[in-house]
Amino acid sequence: MKTTFTIALALLVRFASGQTYALIADKLIDPKNGKVLENPTVIVYKNHITGVNYNNHIPDSATVINLKGYTLLPGLMDVHTHILADGGDYDKDLYGNSPAYRSLRAVKYLSKLLDQGVTTIRDVCTEGAGFSDFDIGRAVDSGFFDGPKVIPSGKGIAATGRYYPMGFQQNWDIPLPSGTQFATGHDECVRAVREQVSHGERWIKLFADWGTPTFDLDEMKAIVDEARKYHVNVAAHATTKEGTKMAIEAGVRSIEHGVAFDDSLITLALAHHVYWCPTISVFEYFHEPMDTVYKYLNRAYKRNLKIVMGTDIGSFPWAANDVKELEYYVTKAGFTPMDAIKTATVNAAELLGRQDRSGQLTQGFLADIIAVKGNPADDIKLLQTVAFVMKNGKIIKRPEVK
Repeated sequence: MKTTFTIALALLVRFASGQTYALIADKLIDPKNGKVLENPTVIVYKNHITGVNYNNHIPDSATVINLKGYTLLPGLMDVHTHILADGGDYDKDLYGNSPAYRSLRAVKYLSKLLDQGVTTIRDVCTEGAGFSDFDIGRAVDSGFFDGPKVIPSGKGIAATGRYYPMGFQQNWDIPLPSGTQFATGHDECVRAVREQVSHGERWIKLFADWGTPTFDLDEMKAIVDEARKYHVNVAAHATTKEGTKMAIEAGVRSIEHGVAFDDSLITLALAHHVYWCPTISVFEYFHEPMDTVYKYLNRAYKRNLKIVMGTDIGSFPWAANDVKELEYYVTKAGFTPMDAIKTATVNAAELLGRQDRSGQLTQGFLADIIAVKGNPADDIKLLQTVAFVMKNGKIIKRPEVK
């Protein structure tokens, strides 16, 4: 029979096993309601937010994290990354660097994202590294190293011969790897989806075009319909009007890049409840002409098309600040700072099906929390200097004590 002392000791060990924090700050951004709230206290126990109050109530057991002078926000989400790429020599990655090497290199890139306040990513195509993104996500979840939550998409699916490196650029007599999985016709498209889902991928990346339209509508629908059987969504690379139109009609969840959007495609996307992930950063890095894209991004925003933050980091070097994407939305596409923040929080959480646990600082949600000096709802550039990062209840970064 257990003694009272034994029971008491067991309860003490149980409740001592998780640290309680009280984060006090000047402001808290509530992106769902578009509000900036004053003098918040956020209570965190283990990996969840257990309470938010504005009367400075602090549990006796809590360790206080003083962030006076700072604004608290939900951790940010980049829903278009390539963590297995480095923005450099693509052929060297395919032919000279193993998936294992590229996965180990990705640890550095994930650490960099987390340091910048990005606590969740959707990785859309491993660029020839197989299903490494799934394993990397498992490693993060297992606590092997600190990084953002990884939502994997695996190999991607492109029409045969229609993805980099192009077949005519290689020795046709030597079977060489490519940056994606190729498929032709209904049956091969279905097979590719089944294979990728069987390896744990929770999104499918579809290349609706590559310079010109590639898959036809029936092939795209085969991919989307098969993925839907397993409750898996499809993200479509689309840069042409025809490719974008077919991808939307086929039922994809998000359009990636979307540089061909016009008024009619915005209308079509709204009717199909499709999200637009514009990846402005990659085009700005390569100095692409963007006036028309910004024009229609502004129109899409004003018509309430759901915009989500994605950068395409990895397609350009990792030296860039990932969160600069939000600055482009404000300064060049006419978003308010609050609505730009929504693209990386509540909108992104909805796209990923995580709206019940991420994207807000509210009771019951995961403790993915960042803080910046000042108020980013007034100056979006402040989000490029994140001072405090908590991921899943673990403090990753905090301001230096002076």
